[in-house]
Amino acid sequence: MYEFHGWAVLRYHTHDTDFEKQEAHLKILLNFIFDIDTEKVVSIKQRNGLDSFLISGLHNHKAEYVLEIFTRIAELMPGSYGLLYIHDNEEFTDEKNNKFIVWKLARGQVIEQEDNYLSPYIPTVEDPYDKDRFD
Repeated sequence: MYEFHGWAVLRYHTHDTDFEKQEAHLKILLNFIFDIDTEKVVSIKQRNGLDSFLISGLHNHKAEYVLEIFTRIAELMPGSYGLLYIHDNEEFTDEKNNKFIVWKLARGQVIEQEDNYLSPYIPTVEDPYDKDRFD
């Protein structure tokens, strides 16, 4: 299972607040998302002059487009910031097995971080497998 949950505040710049520039950058991002988000797992809200992005889903296997969206946000709107949590139970490398991976979006970069809140996945989130348990 490929589980992902993320959010971001969308800003085209870290300081400037030009409404027309913000709308132009947001339109480019929305076109990109419209083409790539075939599962419709993305939501974008506009409230009180703030554009926010949410993504959440569960796929049977790894979905590259999830991280691609965050990377595109960093490129198009470098003033954006947010977090993306990913748990991939098919990731078998020692350093990523049984962990959430957190991707931090800030100042035009998407950087992989260690998760200290929900990892290790077992036993923090889920119990270990027990063949004698039937509940």
